Amino acid sequence: MESESELPSEVICFQILARLPVKSLMRFKCVCKSWSSLNRNPSFVNAHRNFHRNNHTQLLLTTWDEAMLQQTFFSIQIKQGSPTLVIRLLNLPTPPTKNGERLYNALSVNGLVCLYLSDKVFPNRTDHNHPVRILNLCTRESIILPHDSPAYSAIHLTHHFGFSPLTNEYKVLQVKRFQPLNSIEDMSFMFKIFKLGTSSWRRIEVDLNDLPFDLLKCQFDRRSVCAHGAIHWMHASTQNIIAVFDLKDERFRAIPLPEDYKYGIHGINNTLGDLVELDGCLALIGDRHLMQQNMMELWILKDYENQVWVKETITFPFYWGDLGYPVPLYMIHTGELLLQSSRLLRQDPAQVKVFFYNMESKSFRSEIVSPQLRLSDHLRLKLLVGCGGDSIVPLR
Repeated sequence: MESESELPSEVICFQILARLPVKSLMRFKCVCKSWSSLNRNPSFVNAHRNFHRNNHTQLLLTTWDEAMLQQTFFSIQIKQGSPTLVIRLLNLPTPPTKNGERLYNALSVNGLVCLYLSDKVFPNRTDHNHPVRILNLCTRESIILPHDSPAYSAIHLTHHFGFSPLTNEYKVLQVKRFQPLNSIEDMSFMFKIFKLGTSSWRRIEVDLNDLPFDLLKCQFDRRSVCAHGAIHWMHASTQNIIAVFDLKDERFRAIPLPEDYKYGIHGINNTLGDLVELDGCLALIGDRHLMQQNMMELWILKDYENQVWVKETITFPFYWGDLGYPVPLYMIHTGELLLQSSRLLRQDPAQVKVFFYNMESKSFRSEIVSPQLRLSDHLRLKLLVGCGGDSIVPLR
């Protein structure tokens, strides 16, 4: 029983401890048994995330050393709009290749990152010979997901990461497109789920005849976007829809594109994809014709339930291609759009920049993230993902 002079444990946990930075919180886990398991309490995790959501933004950048065949990942913290703390997270070897580069790509949800090595041709497909990893940018904890050996020929393998706020579950969706061995049948699909906190993949049954769209035209090999407890992909068809996988029910559905958006006209055909998540909202990037005039349009789904889209126009004050054709990646805690190039860039090591766009003032700004990175001249750099606040979610 708590004495009258003591604060209730609920106040201590949800009003005091939840406000602490992750480093302090992890240090205090040894104080008592109840504190040691706070990061496994969904209510506490949500309270901690809400307190820190608007304090800062985490960026994940990567460099590639072509000579050493090594990819290095850095976490950069942005406070008051400027990069501050730079942390080296991990190094991963990359396979030798004759043409171009084969690098790890990333998907991010709530401060957790899913890393997968791209295959030889398509950068958003997964090389099935290398493991998929989950990384917590803040605690630096990482896990390797169980290897799932392919048993089919002509396999196209992709992975997609998401979070369901209704179940407080993080899930990786694995999509395999294959032709069965010793078969002349058409290509088929297999879907598996890995839920964070478990130890194995689980196959889910999908009735291909009962889907509201043609799976063959679903852009699984483009970057997917998680919003509102579901994973989204563009659908390359005249249906003018977005394909959706609901993480709670583990079922596919579809939502319509805006009436004035036609994929064949407005789609930018960028390797990063046409979809992005902006401050919890799903958004479409377009269009390829305006981009020739250094302009870009955004369709933002402001009301997900009632399908209300709002269109914004961005005008670049510079030649779009000079910066590697950047597109919106993430909305940071200041309300600005963070821009991302679709390729590795060779930059002056002392002048490595990230670019932001303010939607209210319609202005651009850039911030130098080095010299803290201390890059060598031969390294190439790419911004992978942006994450809001800190995450204390355990990976095991």
